[in-house]
Amino acid sequence: MTTNATATTRSCGVCTDTPRAPPASFPRMAEGHLARERDGKRILLIGNDELTDVTHRMLRRGGAIVTNLRELSHPAIRTALGHPVDTVVVISKDDHVSLRNALVVEGIRPGVPLVVTVFDRDVAVELGRAVRNVRVMSMADIVVPTLAGPCLDDDLLSVHRTPDGLRAVRAGADGPELGPIDLPGRGRAARWGASVGAVLRPHELSAKILVAGMLGFLLVLLIDVIATMLVLHESLAEAFYTATKTIVTVGPNHLVDEGPRWFQPVSAAMMLTALAFTALLTADVVNRLLDRRLVAICGRRCLPRSNHVVVVGLGQVGLRLCLLLRELGAPVLAIESNPEADYVARAKDYGIPVVIGPGGSGFVLRHISLQGARALAAVTSDEIENIAIVVAAHGKHQDLRTLLRAGRGEVRNETRALLKLGVVRDVYGIGGTLLAAAALGSEACEAFVHDHTVHLVTPDGRIEAFSAGRALA
Repeated sequence: MTTNATATTRSCGVCTDTPRAPPASFPRMAEGHLARERDGKRILLIGNDELTDVTHRMLRRGGAIVTNLRELSHPAIRTALGHPVDTVVVISKDDHVSLRNALVVEGIRPGVPLVVTVFDRDVAVELGRAVRNVRVMSMADIVVPTLAGPCLDDDLLSVHRTPDGLRAVRAGADGPELGPIDLPGRGRAARWGASVGAVLRPHELSAKILVAGMLGFLLVLLIDVIATMLVLHESLAEAFYTATKTIVTVGPNHLVDEGPRWFQPVSAAMMLTALAFTALLTADVVNRLLDRRLVAICGRRCLPRSNHVVVVGLGQVGLRLCLLLRELGAPVLAIESNPEADYVARAKDYGIPVVIGPGGSGFVLRHISLQGARALAAVTSDEIENIAIVVAAHGKHQDLRTLLRAGRGEVRNETRALLKLGVVRDVYGIGGTLLAAAALGSEACEAFVHDHTVHLVTPDGRIEAFSAGRALA
């Protein structure tokens, strides 16, 4: 068997690729990595999606001998493991499929090094307990840091988690480097301001009715207290007590009966007005208690009106992006077109406000305060939809900072030449590169793109270039 730096792919009886040189447009591996991987590590790659294809190509660029098993049956995996294998990589968008295939591999070849993609952290923990020598990686965790950085500042390439907290990855004189995160609008005063703005400018009709009923009731009470003090010459405490008792229909105000005649119809009009506002307020409270609400009037789930990041697409990547942005101190708002999507209820539990509707709809974009937003990130799984969302957002706010999740370079490059798309992140290129690096023995936990080069970040904060040659962003 030949094990040189040129890619070699062998058959497991299910999927056969003839040895060939990788496309010239695909990133070349940095010389240091290429030299370290000349031993031709034998990798069994189990998966059949776009991320698998990118990981396959990156492994081949690293000089690995790759078997890509695209049939996920138990007999096919057993047949593939009958050949010499140094590491097994299991890739799937479905956690259950990843879990099953990992357990099958462990049952056939106990102790073989495994790299498995799993989104759910509980499943990842249980898989780590059940399988020896496994490294569990989440596609969302891989790409979210490099998506969050540009959402907050144009100079941020990514963010890196350390034991002391989150650090910024910025371009330095000698290449990317770690530094402190110092962004405006992250203090307590900014959060309070956002909450007040959300209360005064509610998003949905139900919230507007509730706020109107509450403010109207309080206004009538205030007018009644002031009128009682001025006309009936009562103290503030007595005026407040008698006005409240009358408005909530606990008891009559005898002082009005003894006061000027003209004040009686005024007092009656205020009581009727207060009754109307009370009925409005009560009906809306009951409605909000019985119906599912994804946006609150106040608190963590209130709809932010300034300095916020709009995340369109509430899938695995979108949910993790919202959580990371909020951890960084930025108000977030998620938009999801499918009200029954798996992560909508989970976002509500996490306290993330969610607006249901198409992200490219002008009606939806008009009601989420794009003029005051810090950025908009289109991270649905459909690249064409993401492009449409960004174009629609620029139509509402031309200077808005936008970020687009991409996966197919030809679509991105052709569209980018005609339209302003903002920051574009090839999530498959970034994720596939890091998965390939993990399979080849790297300890890197994060990856980002700078100057058309994928860089890896190790747990101790060391940054090194992995590939160069093709524009991934």
